[in-house]
Amino acid sequence: MLKKLYNILAISILILVLGGAFNLYFSVGYLCSILAHEAGHFYTAKYFNLKVRFGGFTPFGAFVVHEETASVKESAIIAVAGPVFGVVFALVCYFIYLLTENNTFLVLSYISVLMNLGNLIPVKPLDGGFIAEAVSPIICYLGLPLLLYLFITSERIKVKVILFIVLIIGTYQTYVLRKKYKEDKYYEIDRKFKIKLFSCYIIFLFILLVIGVIYFKILGNVADLISSIARF
Repeated sequence: MLKKLYNILAISILILVLGGAFNLYFSVGYLCSILAHEAGHFYTAKYFNLKVRFGGFTPFGAFVVHEETASVKESAIIAVAGPVFGVVFALVCYFIYLLTENNTFLVLSYISVLMNLGNLIPVKPLDGGFIAEAVSPIICYLGLPLLLYLFITSERIKVKVILFIVLIIGTYQTYVLRKKYKEDKYYEIDRKFKIKLFSCYIIFLFILLVIGVIYFKILGNVADLISSIARF
């Protein structure tokens, strides 16, 4: 009961704050972008017949909880489903923008792409870390310097806090993975699937980079775009 009340309160605050700063479309759309991502994890876990539930909201987003997967293969597929659903939501927002010419939906599309791109950094607890561990711990080693770089260069305090927490957890998780990878049968996976998964991961990253970095820069200055829907 307390958890339900907390989630209702969290949703209400999010809608009121973002609705006040921008507009109702943006606040509801932002909430939907978070839920779309988590729906990807939720329904994919259901597909594998795992017990799963919506965990709730946090200051950094939302999460789902499911029982332990039978293999790292299942874990990787559940992980990648979140960003896939998130990008589908971003495309829906973009098509609504084309129909309405309302910049709110263009901003929502951009933010959704950006959030899901960041989630693909190959370090646990991010989704990219669960994908990378199915291929090789070496990929996780590449993600740590990237997180450190983003932490150093980021100017926003909230982003720095999130990156610092992920960096600490990710460093520990990568250390644990390195020790267990060759000994634990959980990580045994056929080479063909590794190649397919890695190929899909790289292609997906490339597509998001093209959309998030190149395409939106062509559309115009992102800061000006966001300012165009802000109330102050």
